[in-house]
Amino acid sequence: MTENLKDNLRSARIGKLDMNRNILMLCYYFPPLTDVGSKRSVAFSKYFKKYGWNPYVLSVKNPDKGYCSVGNDQPPEGVTTEYSYSVINLSRLVGRLNGVLSRLLGLIRIKVKRNYFYLLFCIPDQFWGWIPLTTLKGLKLIKYHKIDMIYVSCMPLSSGVSALLLKFMTGKPLILDFRDPFGIERVFSILDVPKFRRKIERSLLKLFLKYTDIFIVNNDETRKIYIQEYPEAKDKIFSVHNGFESGYMIQKGMEKYRKFTIVYTGEFYFYALEAETFFQAIALLKQKGKISQDTFQFLFYGDGKSEIERIAKKYDITDLVITSSRVPYKAVLEVMSKSHLQLLRIVKPMISTKLFEGIPLNIPFLATIPHGEVEEIIHTYSPSSFVVTEESPEKISEAILGAVAKYENNEIKDNYVEEFLKRFSRESLTLELIKIIENHLNSRGPCVENN
Repeated sequence: MTENLKDNLRSARIGKLDMNRNILMLCYYFPPLTDVGSKRSVAFSKYFKKYGWNPYVLSVKNPDKGYCSVGNDQPPEGVTTEYSYSVINLSRLVGRLNGVLSRLLGLIRIKVKRNYFYLLFCIPDQFWGWIPLTTLKGLKLIKYHKIDMIYVSCMPLSSGVSALLLKFMTGKPLILDFRDPFGIERVFSILDVPKFRRKIERSLLKLFLKYTDIFIVNNDETRKIYIQEYPEAKDKIFSVHNGFESGYMIQKGMEKYRKFTIVYTGEFYFYALEAETFFQAIALLKQKGKISQDTFQFLFYGDGKSEIERIAKKYDITDLVITSSRVPYKAVLEVMSKSHLQLLRIVKPMISTKLFEGIPLNIPFLATIPHGEVEEIIHTYSPSSFVVTEESPEKISEAILGAVAKYENNEIKDNYVEEFLKRFSRESLTLELIKIIENHLNSRGPCVENN
C-alpha cells in the first residue's frame, strides 16, 4: 500500500472497522453496461467493499440501448448488485417521432434543428422510466439491509430523482455524485438549452442542493462554479476526480507503432468545440512534405466516425486518418500505449477521462485545451506533453513536429506515473470520498464511526 493510501486511511479514521457501513448505490451505468459512466461507480463499490463498507448496488435491468452499451462486464467481486426495470425506454421513440416530424416539415422546406419531443417529454431526461420501480426496490433494500446512507451516480438525472425520493421517505443521508456538470450557465450556453428547460433544470438542481447531504463533482473548477452560483450550498459541495484504475495498467515498454501515431478515443465534442483545426494542422504538414502515409497516422476510435471521415476528405488527408467505431476498453488502452501522442480535447469545466488514462499509460499528450486545471495536471505529471492553448493550425503542427523530433532524438521523458497514481488512482480517490463522508456526516449516528 502506498504512503498516500495509508495517509488517507489515517485521516479518514477507518483502519479496521468495528462497524459496517451499509450503503445503497443507485447506478444506472453499471455492469454489464460498459459505458465510461460505469467505471467511477464500479471503482467506488469495489473499494468501499475493500475498506469495510457493504455496498448494495441497484442498477437497470433493461437499459436504453439507444444510449448504452451492453457487454459482458461483471460487477466487482463481493459487491451485491440488484436490478430494477425501466417501465419505458424513450430514446428510440423520441428519435422516430422526430424523424417523422423532420420528413413532414421537409416537404415544405422547413428544417428541424432540435428534437422537440425530447425537450417536451424527456424531463428530467429520457431515463425517467427507471424512477418508479427503482424507488420501490430501493425502499425495500433500505429496509431489508438496514442501509445507512444512499449514494447516487448522475447522469442520468432520473437516478438522482429516485434517490431524492428515497431520501424523503427514509431520511437517510444522501451523497449525490455528478459525473458531469448540470444546471449551470456554462452548460446551458454550450448546449444551447431552451429557456423553459433551463428553468426546469435550475429548479431540479436547487432541490438536489437543498436536500442532498454531500454533493460531489469531479474536478475543482466545477466545484468553484457551483459554489459561485450557489454559495448557500458551499459547505456540502466537494470534488473527487475521476482517476484511473491501476488494474488496467499496460506493461511498460510496449513497442510503438512503426509510423508516428496520434490517437484519439471517445467523444470528439463536435457540439461544443471547433473540430477542424487539428486536421488543418495535419494537412499543413502534408502539404509541406513533413509527413506522409509512410510516416504518419492519426487513429480515431469512437462516435462521430463519419464526421471525422468527412473532415479528412475535405482536407485531402484520408490517407493519414484511420477511423473506427468504439472497441473494448482494454483494446483501446493497448492502442493508446502503442501510440506516440494522445490528442486531448476538453469542454470546460469538464475533465475528460482520457486525461487520467494517458498519464499512467506513459503516453505524452498533444493537448489542444484552454488554460486551467487540466493544463496544470499535465505540466505536473507529463513533462514531454505538448499543450496548445489557442486554435491555431500552425501552433498544432509545430507541436507535432516537436514531438516527432523528441522521439527521433530519444528525448521523451517518462510521465511521473507513481506520483500520479498516489493522487489519482481510483483506490486513493475512493478513500478520499470515504474521508469526506466520515468528516461531513460524523454527527449522523450509525452511518459514521467515531474513533
